[in-house]
Amino acid sequence: MTLLAKPRVLTLLLASTFALAAPSVHAIDHVVHSSVVLKALKAQVFKEKGRYYVQKPDRCSDPYLENPTVSFKQGRVYIGAHFDGKIGALIGGQCQSATEPSAVMLSARPVLRAQQAALEDVRLEAADKPMVAAALQNLIGANSLSRLHVDVLEAVRALTAPARTAPYAIAVRGLQLSNLVVQNEELHVTVNGAVEIR
Repeated sequence: MTLLAKPRVLTLLLASTFALAAPSVHAIDHVVHSSVVLKALKAQVFKEKGRYYVQKPDRCSDPYLENPTVSFKQGRVYIGAHFDGKIGALIGGQCQSATEPSAVMLSARPVLRAQQAALEDVRLEAADKPMVAAALQNLIGANSLSRLHVDVLEAVRALTAPARTAPYAIAVRGLQLSNLVVQNEELHVTVNGAVEIR
């Protein structure tokens, strides 16, 4: 063996050792910020002049939420909002309704559906006014925010678009989402797939 061959063999052995010792890394922890969920809420749920009607408006009732905020804690997504509108019924041919504006706090469990983040198990956590809390207990259902879908895969693709990664080209293939959880007041999702950088 010549002197030049020994460094090559040593390099090859060293590279093989690292290749065998290093775990296969195909998963990325992607953090979904509250601003992303808020934008999706406003576009998909609070879309009627910035309002989300918790019940279809009629002659006597038009209860709605507006001005949402989003935060993450205790494994759930928290949605703060301002409640307003009339709650009432037709009694003896006359509308009997009341208006009690109030700050409310809802929470929901984040889930993955068809490779998109969604919310289920919606709960009323708090309301400033007891009458509003009682009314919303009957109006807010476990699937109240089911219209919300955050396309996390599209967000990953947007982050790796050529305009954002120049002078490098990043190809993302075969992405799958798993493990959508709230950790340390952030929403995390595991993204599995192949990423090629050129």
